[in-house]
Amino acid sequence: MLKYYLVLSIFAILSYVAIYLFKDKDKQSSLTYKILAAVIMVAFFFRYELGKENISDILFLTVEKGFASKGQIVISAVAVWLFRAAEVFIFMHPFFRKKFSNVVVATFGLFATVLNIVLFKDVLLAVVGEGAFTGVTAGNAIRAILLAAEIGVAFAYSLSTLIYNVSDVKNMVKKDWIWFAVAIFGMIFATVPPYTLQLFFNSIGFKPVPKDFSLYHRLYIYPIAVFPVIIYFLLHKHSYDTKRVALIFYAVAQMINFSHSLRFADFAGNGWVTCLPLHLCNTAMFITPLCLIFKWNKLFYFTYFINVLGAFCAITMPNVSSGVLSTSAFNFFLSHYQAFYMPLLAVGLGVFPRPRWKEFKYSLVEFTVYFVLVLVINAWFTNYNPDVNYFFLNDGFIAEKLGTWAENLRNNVWQFDIGNLHFVLYPLYQFLFWLVYFAATFGMWFIYELAYEVIKGWQDIAARKAKIKVDALALSVALDGRSEKEPINMDGTNKLVLKNFTKRYSTSDVYAVKDANLEVCGGDVFGFLGPNGAGKSTIIKSIVGIQTITEGNIEVCGYDVATQPVMAKKQIGFVPDHYALYERLTAREYINYIADLYNVSKEDRDERLNRYIKLFEFETAIDNPIKTYSHGMKQKVTIMSALIHNPKVWILDEPLTGLDPNSIFQVKECMKQHAAEGNIVFFSSHIIDVVERICNKIAIIKKGQIQCVRNLAEMEESGENLEQFYMEIINDTKVEAIAVKPVKAK
Repeated sequence: MLKYYLVLSIFAILSYVAIYLFKDKDKQSSLTYKILAAVIMVAFFFRYELGKENISDILFLTVEKGFASKGQIVISAVAVWLFRAAEVFIFMHPFFRKKFSNVVVATFGLFATVLNIVLFKDVLLAVVGEGAFTGVTAGNAIRAILLAAEIGVAFAYSLSTLIYNVSDVKNMVKKDWIWFAVAIFGMIFATVPPYTLQLFFNSIGFKPVPKDFSLYHRLYIYPIAVFPVIIYFLLHKHSYDTKRVALIFYAVAQMINFSHSLRFADFAGNGWVTCLPLHLCNTAMFITPLCLIFKWNKLFYFTYFINVLGAFCAITMPNVSSGVLSTSAFNFFLSHYQAFYMPLLAVGLGVFPRPRWKEFKYSLVEFTVYFVLVLVINAWFTNYNPDVNYFFLNDGFIAEKLGTWAENLRNNVWQFDIGNLHFVLYPLYQFLFWLVYFAATFGMWFIYELAYEVIKGWQDIAARKAKIKVDALALSVALDGRSEKEPINMDGTNKLVLKNFTKRYSTSDVYAVKDANLEVCGGDVFGFLGPNGAGKSTIIKSIVGIQTITEGNIEVCGYDVATQPVMAKKQIGFVPDHYALYERLTAREYINYIADLYNVSKEDRDERLNRYIKLFEFETAIDNPIKTYSHGMKQKVTIMSALIHNPKVWILDEPLTGLDPNSIFQVKECMKQHAAEGNIVFFSSHIIDVVERICNKIAIIKKGQIQCVRNLAEMEESGENLEQFYMEIINDTKVEAIAVKPVKAK
């Protein structure tokens, strides 16, 4: 026993000295920590692979295997479990050295290693067994030395992390400690040894097999719906690095658990041909952590589309024959949990991007390559061991689940020899197996797409609710006790103002509008000019509240469009470029309906409606169904409904398109009259002659950027021609749409 303490001490001292020597040199210090983590990792690997834990064969805390009491078994099992959690985190720590991870290593890591030093004799018994003390085999002695080295290096690593990062611990606040507790619980949960249920709860007589959707089988199924949801909600608001570290930790921990049945001894003789991790879900135990560590996107989507489906089938149709609390059954489901929901979490949390069709095609190609490879390996390796059956392609396990028709497919056999090797294939069954799985993968694609849309809808609703709360708070502060029905800006009650307005559509790489600034005052007829796609309609739709604002502010008569949307809309009358009317109603019914929405009194609406009926010569058509109207008549109905509440801001988007000359004249007169009453008329048009005759100000926009704002009276005094000026701005000014992420100059 003394020699093991000596090994532990030597490794602890040498490790600490190495850290101390390079503590003031960043690169050397970082490299030292990585080397020490690698030493722990290598020692753990060989110790783990050279033999299974002595404690793993104990049932229901039976006092045996050298233990003197149940208490000793419990204490040693807990110590081994906690050290496993600490070790896995220390493996990762040098590559993710943040304040929080420093605290985890300095506190939990140090606690776990000190506990293992204090209970070192019990830990040796739990891991290596009595052979560590009797020296029955060299293997036991080597494993004991490796364990001592692990604990010694981990102790020095954790202690130095505490000493040189003690400020990180001191600066932790209450909220940090709460998340620390959550993280430690998650680490312990993720590293649960596969023999845990057997050790604490499994008696010799309790052997129900968890399959065929029995109660015990369902108890293993339910967690696949619960665990990922809990993990998602715990992590989704954290940083990318935090999410990635958490998923790597879980994936590595489950890879270690899976390897519980893959020791060096299992590969002896011809055993290796059946022990390779080539079952579909077994591949996920190694591919997932590797993809997370090295960010292998293309290979990751193999797990996302192929392994997830396989894991779900395995969980619902488990190939287990041992009892529900046995090590093999528990480990089977632990492994398939990881294969099932780890890829889903990786995409859901944004560690890997949502796959496109290209990634889906890659996954299908990778699955086909895997399938062919497994077919060959099964047929080849059967020559060395008849039990070879990767992906269940060599027996009727899957066929039995499907019925007699599937079993009969296996009667079609193709046999041939290559040298001394005999190959057996079931071409029809195996081809249909591949085809069905291939088709099921397409089903996964559609399920994922549907789920994305549902989740996106939930996220949009949550984001909108959060924004409403933030906007309400900001509005309350800005109003400073005034009524919410009052304008936020009392100095702008007769103005339409855009302040650094920016709009970007989510699928576009450029801004539709960038940093637009405008101020339109009461009495102005303001013309908005620009070519198609310049951003005119985008600005108009954002003013009237049809589209959201990406950045900046819009005020309508002092009301903020984003935080006071209802009051802002009450000030606006809008004539869109493409109207949408309730065509089964008459014009009078439709206009009254709009008046009701704006709470216009009967006296006011009747007076205004009669005036507009006369202005637009609509006496004979006002009570006819809208569906019987011509385009020009429908446009007039839209204009009348926009003016029925006498808006302070009248906005028109290409209002003269499709109107006859008489109607155009009537609309122009109406616009002049509305502005003469102190209101704002803001309209976009391609007809420069009309703009020049009725507007007093204009703005020209190109590629989402306002190029100029001009007073037409001043232009006329200086002898400038609007049409010529417009063409010079549009044709001679070089303007490019502003990219969302500008390309850096080389």
